[in-house]
Amino acid sequence: MDNTLTHHGILGMKWGVRRTPAQLGRGKSSAKKSSSDDSHEDYKKAHGSKSVKTMSDAELRSRLNRLQMEQQYSKLSSSNVNKGKQYFNNVIKAGTTVATVTSTALTIYNNYDKIKKIISGTSD
Repeated sequence: MDNTLTHHGILGMKWGVRRTPAQLGRGKSSAKKSSSDDSHEDYKKAHGSKSVKTMSDAELRSRLNRLQMEQQYSKLSSSNVNKGKQYFNNVIKAGTTVATVTSTALTIYNNYDKIKKIISGTSD
């Protein structure tokens, strides 16, 4: 038996450094295709690079509507998250209070004899 350690890595490859799709032979077209196909055409129109001066009134109105709707949606979504976060924080505070009261009561219960001796010793 030959006890050898072999490594089948790529020459010149560094730890933690990722290769680009072009280096892997996939080219740039596949990387761009997946990101551009995900967005809706209304989103593309609203976030396009067309100059405001060259847009018609209808194009400008539709772009403004889209951007306002996106803004309203993000406000509504964040308010729901904030309500949930606030509820969760309240539950955690209540749980902490219950745990504190329970541990205090348990400590008093476990040390009942000592407390009784202290009280009876001071009253004697």
